[in-house]
Amino acid sequence: MTDLESQNLAIARRYVEQFLGKGDMSLAAELLAENVQIITGLKPTGPIEGIEEYKQVFSSFYDAFPDVKPLEIQDSFAAGDRVVVRFKSFQKHIKDYFGIPKSDRVITFHESHVMRLANGKIIENVVSATNLEFEMLMAPVLTPLILT
Repeated sequence: MTDLESQNLAIARRYVEQFLGKGDMSLAAELLAENVQIITGLKPTGPIEGIEEYKQVFSSFYDAFPDVKPLEIQDSFAAGDRVVVRFKSFQKHIKDYFGIPKSDRVITFHESHVMRLANGKIIENVVSATNLEFEMLMAPVLTPLILT
């Protein structure tokens, strides 16, 4: 592994463990490029564009679904300017989210994040998730957004 790949892997792991895993929004400017693009189901209508929109979208999710135990990284690797991190996290639905009443259920999220980095910052993150329990919970809201 090259020095750049090692550095990129460290940045991506910090992003996953601290920003996503603990909801630490203070790391956004340090880890994310100003014009970062995030493709995720948290915004099913299109990519999240830029740090400010991402902080708003993710903090809203994290406020309703905080972690209940530490996120578990299952796999991570780097190749060139790309890093992949696969993990599972455990979030409890404690507040209404997109009109779906809180359920107080602990939901396990299984996700793979494919990130592209430049100049020590994440410039793109494509999220692939197998979060059937979350998707079923959110179906009343997501179905019309996705299937229309």
